[in-house]
Amino acid sequence: SSVVSELLHVAGLRAVLEISEIYVSGESGDMTAKEKLLLWTQKLTEGYPGVKCTNFTSSWSDGHMFNAILHRYRPDLIDMSRVIQQSNRENLEQAFAIAESLGVTRLLDPEDVDVPSPDEKSVITYVSSIYDAFPKVPEGGQGIGAHEVDQKWIEYQNRISILFQWIRQETSRMADKSLPQNPVELKALYNEYVHFKETEIPLKEVEKAEVEHLYKMLEVWMEFGRIKLPQGLHPNDLEEEWGKLILEMLEREKALRPAVERLELLLQIANKIQNGALNCEEKLTLAKNTLQAVSLCSSISLHAGLSSQYEQDVEMYLQDSDVMIRQLQADTHILRAERYYQVEQLAFRITCLQEELVVLRQDSANLYRKDHFASSTTSLKNELQVPGHFKLETRSLTRRAETTLGSSESWLWKPLSRTELLAISSSEDEGNLRFAYELLSWVEETQVKLERAEWGTDLPSVEKQLEAHHLVHCTVEELQDNLREARLYESKISPGLQSSYSETLSKLENQYCKLLETSSSRLQSLRSLHAFVSQATSVLIWLNEREEEEMAFDLSEQNPNIGVKKGYFTDLKAELEQKRLIVCTLEDTAKRLSLENHPAKQTLEAYNTAAQTQWQWVYHLCDCIEQHIRDNMAYFQFFHEVQESESFLIRLQDSIKRKYTCDCKSRLSRLEDLLQDSMDEKEQLIQYKSSVASLVGRAKFIVQLKPRNPDYAVDAAIPIRAMCDYRQIEVIC
Repeated sequence: SSVVSELLHVAGLRAVLEISEIYVSGESGDMTAKEKLLLWTQKLTEGYPGVKCTNFTSSWSDGHMFNAILHRYRPDLIDMSRVIQQSNRENLEQAFAIAESLGVTRLLDPEDVDVPSPDEKSVITYVSSIYDAFPKVPEGGQGIGAHEVDQKWIEYQNRISILFQWIRQETSRMADKSLPQNPVELKALYNEYVHFKETEIPLKEVEKAEVEHLYKMLEVWMEFGRIKLPQGLHPNDLEEEWGKLILEMLEREKALRPAVERLELLLQIANKIQNGALNCEEKLTLAKNTLQAVSLCSSISLHAGLSSQYEQDVEMYLQDSDVMIRQLQADTHILRAERYYQVEQLAFRITCLQEELVVLRQDSANLYRKDHFASSTTSLKNELQVPGHFKLETRSLTRRAETTLGSSESWLWKPLSRTELLAISSSEDEGNLRFAYELLSWVEETQVKLERAEWGTDLPSVEKQLEAHHLVHCTVEELQDNLREARLYESKISPGLQSSYSETLSKLENQYCKLLETSSSRLQSLRSLHAFVSQATSVLIWLNEREEEEMAFDLSEQNPNIGVKKGYFTDLKAELEQKRLIVCTLEDTAKRLSLENHPAKQTLEAYNTAAQTQWQWVYHLCDCIEQHIRDNMAYFQFFHEVQESESFLIRLQDSIKRKYTCDCKSRLSRLEDLLQDSMDEKEQLIQYKSSVASLVGRAKFIVQLKPRNPDYAVDAAIPIRAMCDYRQIEVIC
């Protein structure tokens, strides 16, 4: 017992030395260590009914103070309603056992304290052990007292739950990468993001730091077992969710910033289109006013110099408007490819400008191009007129003249260079993007026009198309340098526009390959068509000339030279046989090109049919000529024999009249001699009777060909008759 007392005395001295380090809010600087410990116990047990601490002796003998202190720290281990009902020994035993389980060395037994006045030093020592073992507010007040734990714990749970909810809500919002196409909405969205990043996030970071600090103050109570942290409410969990939010924010900014940069560029282009449309409208208005002035000059017959000046002004205004509209169309193509929300309104405005330009050009042509058109039409008529069955009507000539005037220069335009586009752009990115879209627009427009281009229906129009396409094809081939230049600047495009630029370049290269193939195919088709039409036209012209020669060749009695006629027929037959081989070659070529699906198949078939038909016609003319020559030979032979017979009979008639003259005075002997002599003439007449009868029979088969001279009149029918009175001679004889 003396040893135990000595040990407690030593422990009490140590406790007195240590309690001087006790910190209690509201203490004064001149308080002793014992007074500080007493104040601590009083504040700790404040509010418990029936518990009042005034000393370290009698106030502790019933065990209420010990249980109240333990309940303040661990309300889950002690039921204060039972403490009031239990005995002193039971309360003391309960308190010492629970304190021991919480790490407080048992320095006292219930019987040592359950006395009217327990040993003060022993109680101080034990209470100071409780103070040392249990959580405490450090000096300076940066901690949570036992009576604040529940309140702070509820505060912590509420604040971290609200913060969790906010973070998850904002993370979900930031994860939405769909961006509005409307620039106003997109700009508002970006400003909202900037405000969120610069204002709300810093506030929430402060709030998160406060929650983490609160957790650190509560952490000692969690370790002590006063409170238990539910799963998912640790600051590390909060930090993990915060990291997800930051990542989604970075991704959203990564999507928003290029979109805003792209939007700003598109807005600049849209503004330039609006300004350019205004300038174009002014130019068109000037052109319209000038045309009205021209019309006025024409009505009052002003001098030609003023009208010429007006014409130059109109042409200048229209050319400037044309250049502006093409540039506006290229810019609109960029906006359409980038899906700008107002692109259709801008495109409609440009379409209206283009329609107005077409109307003004037509009005200008009506005022200034009539004489030129008339002369062009006249020259084309003289140039293209072909004789015979291949003649072109005046209406087709006029239509072809209009086509010829609308040459390829009216639609073949070269894309602007990158340097020119950079000069009218606000940034290098815009200039590069304009350059890519300028090339794409040219390629697509040229592709459409080549697919719709005509092939020509005759040799001059085919030659015109071939000449025009040579220029187009050269321009298409030269565009390869522009494509290489556009690809060269791909790496210099800012990240926000690089994806769009690369996509446009890929589309451009694909479209260019298609255009190059179309242009090469058209050039090859035009060359084959030109070769065929040239050869067919040459054959047709020759056939028409032969037809005209035959129609003009005189086979009538006015041209009795049968040798010349036979020579002409022989030469025509030989030449026609040579052309037959060419016509067969044309037919084979036309069939081959048709089987190869030549795009000008109708023209090939038309020329082939014309050549075949015309050759057949001239061939039948040769048969007619051959028959005409036979008829001509029979005609001249018949009349030759008629003339010979007529001459013989006339001579015979004259001879008989002179030789056989007699009267009543003639002697009988003379008459007998004359009768005897007349038998010879009678014999000759008998012989000629069959010849004359033959001529009369042949007369109805003789064809008299009309002369080719229309001024020479020929009776419908000329009867063939004997040129002498054969029967009269016969009677005489």
